Amino acid sequence: MQFKLLTAVTTFLAASSVQAVISPSDITGTLVKVTDLSSETNDIAKTINTPFQIFTAAPRLINSFKNIVTTVTEAITMLGDLDNDTDFPKSGQNEICDTFTNFVKVHQNLLETIIGKHGLLSSTPFTAPIAAILRVLENVVDKVALIIISKVPTCADGAKEDLKDLDNTLGRTIEIYS
Repeated sequence: MQFKLLTAVTTFLAASSVQAVISPSDITGTLVKVTDLSSETNDIAKTINTPFQIFTAAPRLINSFKNIVTTVTEAITMLGDLDNDTDFPKSGQNEICDTFTNFVKVHQNLLETIIGKHGLLSSTPFTAPIAAILRVLENVVDKVALIIISKVPTCADGAKEDLKDLDNTLGRTIEIYS
C-alpha cells in the first residue's frame, strides 16, 4: 500500500508544473554570456589574415557560432517559461535593455569582421557553412529579441531599433556569404 501511495504522490508531483521565476538578472546574465561568446568568436575571426590560417581558424569560427546558437536557443527555452503577465520593474527593464544594446554592438562588430574576412574565405569550402549558421543565428536571435522586447515596455522602442540595426547587419552578412 505504501508503495502505491508513494508512486501516486511521485506521479502527481512529476505531472505538476511549477513555473520558474525568471528575473531581469537571469535575462541579463544570459545576454552577457551570448555577448561574451560573440566577442570570443570575433577574436577567432580576427585571426584569419592569410590563406594558411583559414583551415585552422574557420572550423573554430563555425563551432563558435554554433555555441552562440546553442546558448541563444537555451535562452529561448528559458524565456518560454515567463508568464504572459510577467511585469519587471522599470530598473530591471532598463538593465535588460542596456545589456541587449551592448550585445547588439558586440555582435555587429563580429558581423563586420566576418564581412571583412569574406575575401579570404570566399574561395574556400567554408562560405556555405558560415552562411548556413548565420541564417540559423538570425532566426534564434530574432526570436529571443522579440521575447525580450515584449517584456520591457519602458525601453522597448530602443530595443526595437537595436534589433532592426542588428537584423540589417546580419542580413547584409548573410547576403555576402550566400
